[in-house]
Amino acid sequence: MSEVKNNKSLKPQSFIMDINFLEAPFFLFNQNTKAITVKDLKDNSDITDEVRHILNLHTNDNGEVKYFSWNDSKGLKREMMAISVFSLPRKFTMDVWYGIVGLYIKKSGPIMYNQENSAFDIQSDKLYFTLYELAKFMKLTTGGANIRKIKDAIRQLDATQYLSFSNGSIYDKKNEEYVKSKEKGLRLIVNYEFNSEKKKSSSKTNDNKCWVQLNSLVVDNIKHEFIKYLNAETYFTLPSGLTRGLYTYLEGNKYSTNGMLIYIKRNFDVLANKIPIEYRFNSDLKRRLKKPLQNLIKHDIISDYFYGDEDIINQKEHCIYFIFKGKKEELIKNLRQKYQKQLQIAMDNEFEDTSTTDFTMSIPKNLDVALIEIGFSEKVISQLYKDYDKWDIVKYIIWLQKQQFESNETIKNPAGLLMFALIGNVNLKIGYTDIIDFVDMEKEKLKQSKLSREEILQNAYEKYVNDEIDKFKNEDIGTYNIIYQNTLINIESQEEAQIAQLKLLEKNEGIEMPSLKLWEEFRNKKEDSKLFKKNFTNSIKVFRGIMTFEEFKVDFNK
Repeated sequence: MSEVKNNKSLKPQSFIMDINFLEAPFFLFNQNTKAITVKDLKDNSDITDEVRHILNLHTNDNGEVKYFSWNDSKGLKREMMAISVFSLPRKFTMDVWYGIVGLYIKKSGPIMYNQENSAFDIQSDKLYFTLYELAKFMKLTTGGANIRKIKDAIRQLDATQYLSFSNGSIYDKKNEEYVKSKEKGLRLIVNYEFNSEKKKSSSKTNDNKCWVQLNSLVVDNIKHEFIKYLNAETYFTLPSGLTRGLYTYLEGNKYSTNGMLIYIKRNFDVLANKIPIEYRFNSDLKRRLKKPLQNLIKHDIISDYFYGDEDIINQKEHCIYFIFKGKKEELIKNLRQKYQKQLQIAMDNEFEDTSTTDFTMSIPKNLDVALIEIGFSEKVISQLYKDYDKWDIVKYIIWLQKQQFESNETIKNPAGLLMFALIGNVNLKIGYTDIIDFVDMEKEKLKQSKLSREEILQNAYEKYVNDEIDKFKNEDIGTYNIIYQNTLINIESQEEAQIAQLKLLEKNEGIEMPSLKLWEEFRNKKEDSKLFKKNFTNSIKVFRGIMTFEEFKVDFNK
């Protein structure tokens, strides 16, 4: 009999969740969140061939679908698609899912930890329950309306598939890898049954031992401790929807080596993709977060918060600080002291820039940001883009900058002055032809340099990858050699079959197969072949979280 570590177990009162559900957008929180039909997404030219292939296999064009794409903290691209023959799961369905997992642990517990297998001894992937039990666990009344809603939510969980693309978005702890979908997606509930029997003394029907079967990946992740401990009382007391979504996300991201976690900081886009929250402007996001954040403070989940583009530490940041201990004033003061040296350097540089005697023209790196800093609202900016050519707006921004540079007085309403100029009150052809010439020249340069810029980017990217690989080799030669040998073994194991298959294709199809030359080169040159170098580089990219070319391009352009 295997040795059991008795001091470690999942107790009946343990309320846990697979970390995937705290890190990826499995549920939509706004009833108005746009989940389009399968047919609509098929018509979208921006989706990848991989996504389009899956959609073409889906015969119900009227089912709901939602596609998510984001970069994680390592810069790796993550893609996920939820697709359903019905409507996609939203906030109530999320609550039912959390209730099912909570009840599953409660009715299975205590679940002991098996030291030999390094896993919890979970015996079954099925939960037997009554709908009344589940409703009570979720702190709901057991009336007919709630029971019907719970049934519908379970049907939704069974009918929805989640597919994971690119570098994967759903983690398999047992195999230590991200799941990448081919054709079939992951369903949270793979089977279910609603049973009922009639009382002898009454014609009324009582629900009796319904069951749901959980996806094996979820069960395996619980077995292998890819979980976070939550508080059922807190979760089901908080308002449903975005507040609960924020609570689970924060609990899933509270990591501290010394038990003294004071705050975590999250970029707006990262947060919006993980929860998920749809927004166009930062003000939309803040408006959506306001009430949930107040709820979290009220229930002592966080003590305070602030936005990095409002209370600036060392630079304006599009992010939010969630504070767990103390108030924002204390944290801001401490962070500013910490970055005092950097702030002083920045202030010195700013002073040097403003002390120049000549006005220097430059194209704004980000037109949206430039207009916001001048004082325009997001709504007005949208209208400006409809009414004026963006290059003309740039010309008038430079004109405004020149007025500010040359004026001895502060321009108190720069947005009003820029609008005054844009509507025809300032003719740049009279006295400001240098601005017109400069912008037109930069526009032409941009047009002419697209090809050469791609070459520059490609060269810069190759240097970046080579530098990262060299750094990896110097830092961890042991792991480097393991990946090196493993890559060689993997390619060698496929060599004969690939060459035979490609030769057969050439013979049958009567066309040359370029990849055959790569495999034949590998047969002769092994580690010096292009095929090996490409596969080895790709393996290290994944292991080290090295940016893809598209991700590098975004970072390079910042």
